[in-house]
Amino acid sequence: MRDVFSPSRIPFRFATLIVALLCTGCATPKARPVVPGETVAPAIVTASGALSEAKAEQLVDRRLAPAQDDEHVRELIDAFRAQADAPLVAGNRVSLLIDGPQTLAAIRKSIESAKHHVHVETYIFADDEVGHEFSDLLIARRRAGLEVRVIYDAIGSVTTPGAFFDRMREAGVEVREFRPLDPVRTPLPWKINNRDHRKIVVVDGRIAFTGGINISSTYESSSTTRPGPETGRDEAWRDTHVEMAGPVATQFQALFLATWTRAGGKIDNANPLYFPAPEPAGGELVAAVATDADDKTETRIYATYLAVVEHSTQRLWLTNAYFAPNKEFRQALIAAAKRGVDVRLIVPSFTDSGLILHASRSTFEELLEGGVRIYEQRYALLHAKTAVIDSALSMVGSANLDMRSFLHNNEVNAVVVGSGFAQRLEAVFERDLKDTRELDLEKWRERPLSDKIKEAASSLLSYWL
Repeated sequence: MRDVFSPSRIPFRFATLIVALLCTGCATPKARPVVPGETVAPAIVTASGALSEAKAEQLVDRRLAPAQDDEHVRELIDAFRAQADAPLVAGNRVSLLIDGPQTLAAIRKSIESAKHHVHVETYIFADDEVGHEFSDLLIARRRAGLEVRVIYDAIGSVTTPGAFFDRMREAGVEVREFRPLDPVRTPLPWKINNRDHRKIVVVDGRIAFTGGINISSTYESSSTTRPGPETGRDEAWRDTHVEMAGPVATQFQALFLATWTRAGGKIDNANPLYFPAPEPAGGELVAAVATDADDKTETRIYATYLAVVEHSTQRLWLTNAYFAPNKEFRQALIAAAKRGVDVRLIVPSFTDSGLILHASRSTFEELLEGGVRIYEQRYALLHAKTAVIDSALSMVGSANLDMRSFLHNNEVNAVVVGSGFAQRLEAVFERDLKDTRELDLEKWRERPLSDKIKEAASSLLSYWL
């Protein structure tokens, strides 16, 4: 099982590349222009409805520590809102979940407590011990009378046999495959390059999970076991997820239902049980920022990332599994470092995709020269996708900092505005730093010529990886 690449998928990868090159040009992700006085950011929403800008500002003030309550942080949050489309929603409890065991246990507990429905959207639903545990649980909840729906990606779950999903269907679980490889069901060949990389679980419209973790035994053990590169490609991945209780769960519900319908599923979207009356569960401000790669005109995840990088003033800490962004994004990181921002990037030292690893490393010399500090995780395969900016705004989701996530995949990030959650994510980042080695520019320049050749070759394909 691999999240992005494996030998078993080489034929598909190259077929996709050829088809895509023939059928489409290389699009460029773009942020929409922000015109002062004309660009209207989505309102901040509470259980009682949308807030006026004055009340929204007061609510943001309460979520920020006194040290973060300044003009620069306001500009950062406003820049994010101008690109996000989805409104920030108040009244949520957000739990930070580290690695597979903690995340999978929290999801199981929530599913076991469900009263009406369970919706699961995942890139990988593996035919292994964890996959069977979850399928058994979903079947049990369906037999208990709940509505249970599953969306899985055809490529992400390509090694999972059809019989695995048929067993769930026979038990009454509704299952849909996203972008089947069958040309009859996906007749437009370039659509095959659009994958559903999201990881969403919604329970009763009140609790939602998202992040980087798939349903797979890869996550059966914690990264604290430090498996190393020999066994770490297949187990104990380092990843991050969040559990959100409160009104923002309806944003994730809407995303699930839209994908469900596109995948051919039937559902009554007007059923109030899917969108229950909002009940505050905490104090966090959260938005679900999603990209739909079926629409090439929108690149919200890229736009929000770029906006917060460009408006950061103190600290920009990124953890990312597959880092191969375009030149505009790299230049924004360098510009932030040059204006005094503490820009740090944690990336893998080994991974499940050799091509993307080398494509990522092809960018390091430029970034190191520009003042970006880069750290490689040494002991576990890094799969997390997180960002924390100026101790005020945090992102946790499925989106990598590469062109596949920016342009080709359906992705989703949970974005939290507030100092409390940011400080928790910063603490995780600092813990992760203890398992890394920092790259030194002079030593990096001395790496073997064979590595430089691999990097140069892989960078030519980075748009499609």
